[in-house]
Amino acid sequence: MIKSIFIHALVFLCISSLSAQSLTQVSGTLTGEDPNEKLAYASVIVRQDALVVETVITNDKGEFKIEGIKTGKYTVEFQFLSFENATVALDVDGSKSNINLGTTKLKSNVTSLNEVVVTAETSQLALKLDKKVFDVGKDLISKGGSATQVLDNVPSVRVDPSGSVSLRGNSNVLILINGRKSGLTSIQGLEQIPAETIKSIELITNPSSRYDASGSAGIINIVLKKNTKQDLSGSMTLSTGIPADHRILGSINYKKGKFNLFSNFGVRYSDYVGLNTRDQVTTTNGNPLFLTQREDQDRHDDGGLVYLGLDYAIDDNNSITTAFYRNQTKDKDTNTFNYEFSGADNRHIRTIADSEEKRSYNQLEFNYTRTFKKPGQKFTIDGQYDFWDSTKYFNIQRRTITPNNGDQSIINTKSNRGNDDVVIQADFVTPLSKTSNFETGVKVEHRIVSTDFAANEDVNGVLQPIPGFNNGLDYREQIFGGYVQYGDKINKFSYQLGLRTEYTTIQIKDQNTRNVLRDSTYTRLFPSVNLNYALTEKTTAQLNYSQRINRPNLFQLNPFPELQDFNSRIFGNINLLPSLTDGIELGILSKVKGLVLNPSLYYSRTKNNFQYFTSQNDQDVFEAVLVNLDEETRFGLEISAQYAPTKWLSLNAVINAYSFDQKGNVGTTNLDYSNETWTATLLGQAKFPKNFTLQTKFEYQAAESDAQTHTKSFYYLNMALGKSLFKNNGSLTLGVSNIFNTRKTRETTTGNDFVVNQMTNFNAARWNLNFNYRFNKGKNRKEHQSNRE
Repeated sequence: MIKSIFIHALVFLCISSLSAQSLTQVSGTLTGEDPNEKLAYASVIVRQDALVVETVITNDKGEFKIEGIKTGKYTVEFQFLSFENATVALDVDGSKSNINLGTTKLKSNVTSLNEVVVTAETSQLALKLDKKVFDVGKDLISKGGSATQVLDNVPSVRVDPSGSVSLRGNSNVLILINGRKSGLTSIQGLEQIPAETIKSIELITNPSSRYDASGSAGIINIVLKKNTKQDLSGSMTLSTGIPADHRILGSINYKKGKFNLFSNFGVRYSDYVGLNTRDQVTTTNGNPLFLTQREDQDRHDDGGLVYLGLDYAIDDNNSITTAFYRNQTKDKDTNTFNYEFSGADNRHIRTIADSEEKRSYNQLEFNYTRTFKKPGQKFTIDGQYDFWDSTKYFNIQRRTITPNNGDQSIINTKSNRGNDDVVIQADFVTPLSKTSNFETGVKVEHRIVSTDFAANEDVNGVLQPIPGFNNGLDYREQIFGGYVQYGDKINKFSYQLGLRTEYTTIQIKDQNTRNVLRDSTYTRLFPSVNLNYALTEKTTAQLNYSQRINRPNLFQLNPFPELQDFNSRIFGNINLLPSLTDGIELGILSKVKGLVLNPSLYYSRTKNNFQYFTSQNDQDVFEAVLVNLDEETRFGLEISAQYAPTKWLSLNAVINAYSFDQKGNVGTTNLDYSNETWTATLLGQAKFPKNFTLQTKFEYQAAESDAQTHTKSFYYLNMALGKSLFKNNGSLTLGVSNIFNTRKTRETTTGNDFVVNQMTNFNAARWNLNFNYRFNKGKNRKEHQSNRE
């Protein structure tokens, strides 16, 4: 009897215990910031204190189920490559057999190195499969500078002394601002965009069909900052430097309810000192002539800008944005040329060229966005109107020093440029299923550009036109584009297929004769393919293909030169043809602990690629004209890596090596040539006690050549030291670029009867000191309320 009671009691206690320890199933869905972006094969980790209880992987729809969770308090951690980790609290009390955590959204942050990088104040290069994102943040090196300095601080990007931008050594790159074309992306325009207004730089080496087809090297997209904080916020930056470089930049933003007002404004006063030298040997009638030329540059720029905009949320599904940007600059330069001729003709000639240029740039923007009940479905309309003009006066005084025979002349030149550009674009995105997505869009662009140049010489007090230098052109361009794009995901494999078409018309007229110098119309199809495969949880491979076009602009087509240097001329080519590029790239993105690797193999083939050809005319003046070669092929390997060995140190390195093979002729001159070169960039960021941060950039460019010109290798180092102040609301930064003055371009150009050696040192070392202060009234109110509580 007692034994039976004992057995029944034991069974009862076991049943009660099992009931108390009932097991629960936990489920949910994992997506990106876009709800339609389901994160397949992501890690879901259940922890109790520091102990890992269970780990599962999401399916191809981003869904997960965790079986057999006992009662207790847990944290669920979500991990996925290219996204920030997230955690959710989980309390299992046994009252439910199933707990659905709903949808968890992960923020994109490809490398996830912000967990080990010192603070959010330092810049970061994020490696993604379809692009690289340089998060400017509070980039110390370019602080107080312009978009030009920011771009030059981005690995794989180079800005040469003339301001030309190249990507992976290819200057045929499309530069966008907030995903759209803009007159601000010209050489002068980039210098007018303050670094403090830039959020990030995106490098897209193989763009999909949603982007314009221009740029065989790819796309550089400059993303500007936009206010997202409630209430009143803003910042002020004061900068000074040596040589003289004084800037004031401010922003004031106000967000309340459905309205968001944003603004930027600033002024600058900058001096630049440059040096160019040239040593050449020419042969005329069997007699050698030697020239030593030195150009001392003393450049000065003034500028002011204002940017005003308004966001208005009509309702939960409709919003509009309007904005106006104006930038006005005034440049005053003095260039002194000294020409020393020796050999058959011994002379010393000095030329002093004083110039003044005024530029006014204006941009109107409009955006309408409509979202729908269906997650991920969106319709947008963008409109943009750019209008700018510039006027430049050149006063050239030329005098023979030796022999002192009184030979002198005064030449005055004037150039005018104007541009009107209207762009309207509409895009529609909609999911077709849980994994598939469809996009389509149309775009219309209408551009009118005018340019004229006049050169007159003072002869006995009377100005007379100089033959061959008085000209004017009117350029009209229209581009009609449209695209469709479809993407889907099948288990670990995802793909995106796109097709874009662009219809282009170009007409160029001579302003003096009204003759049509060029009238061309053509239509092209531009396919794109993007394939992704998740090899493991932390390694993904991608294969991309796209076709791109490089349309020559008015400067490249203008057959008339401008008079600035009596020894050389630069000509465009009215008959220049567009170049077409087919590019393919295989990349792998892998993360192992604190190391992120992104090697890429790329290949491109370009028909009718552009190249300058230099010759000497009958007056011994060098003439460089842009020509079409038959084709160029490139094969390269780029390796990007990030490593954070400690919590206070972060390193980024990029090595790009490529070879190229060019084929073509100019007249009887064969320009076939093959060569290889490489570049290396190392970025370092470190945090020290007392809120000090050090940032460095070292870059090395190996020697490179084409059929006529050999460019020597060079290296340079930039450094900056910053300190956070006022509870991280302010910062003080001391920076120096080209610290050892080693960034000099040295070229040797060889022809049938000449050899020219040139050195260009556009800027020596530049020092700057910057102070920045940020405020957020809404944040302060919350802090004060918290303190009162």
